[in-house]
Amino acid sequence: MPGVARGQLSVDQVELFLDPHALGRGSASFSVSNESDRVAEVTVYLNDWERDEKGEHRFLPSGQLPASCGRYLRVFPLSLRLAARSAQAVRVALDGADSLKQACWSVVFVETATPPPASGGGRQVTYITRLGVKVYVTPPGLTRDGEITDVQARPAAPREPAGSSGRELAVLFHNSGGLPLWPHGRVEFRRLDNSVAASVDIPEFPVLPGAARRVAIRVPGLPAGRYVALALIDYGGSEIAGGQTELQVP
Repeated sequence: MPGVARGQLSVDQVELFLDPHALGRGSASFSVSNESDRVAEVTVYLNDWERDEKGEHRFLPSGQLPASCGRYLRVFPLSLRLAARSAQAVRVALDGADSLKQACWSVVFVETATPPPASGGGRQVTYITRLGVKVYVTPPGLTRDGEITDVQARPAAPREPAGSSGRELAVLFHNSGGLPLWPHGRVEFRRLDNSVAASVDIPEFPVLPGAARRVAIRVPGLPAGRYVALALIDYGGSEIAGGQTELQVP
């Protein structure tokens, strides 16, 4: 959720939420700060983005993806000249989005290049600093809905913590509603008499409308026997999403 990103540049927001029909929510601003001791020339531009099942991002030029907000967003200014230790606001506003019926999302990038020292010899390296502020546009009337479509036990990734079983549960959650979601939950490992032998939290994770996320949850060390692993995910809707699989511990 909204926070601060820092480096040579910093921004005081990492996510903005706009609504074309709500009073005062058709525009928002974020502040870009130059944390260095030299002048920073900053370029500001829009990109599209999406996230795969593993949570990895992909960025594309604005207007490439179906859920792009690019046609509805106006960003000002598109370039900044920031003195050392100074800051300036960037405004993001909706334009022509009154008829928008579905959520869309884009990212505003702020980018600057740090040139090599003037006196440096040999190979010269220029460092690029780029920070993104995600923009979500959510018109009214959209629903929160989601479901767990698959739960599987599989060998765990290397370097599992001490006391684990060497296995993990892969839980696939699908956002079937119209709003971006930040679900969280837990996995209960139940004995055959339905008593809970152990419980592991599922940390909050983001998932876009229509997309799916596969989250991996380590299986704790359990006594030998048969169990039911019950995944429960709270996505902020009217129900808790559930899914389960059987687990045999040798």
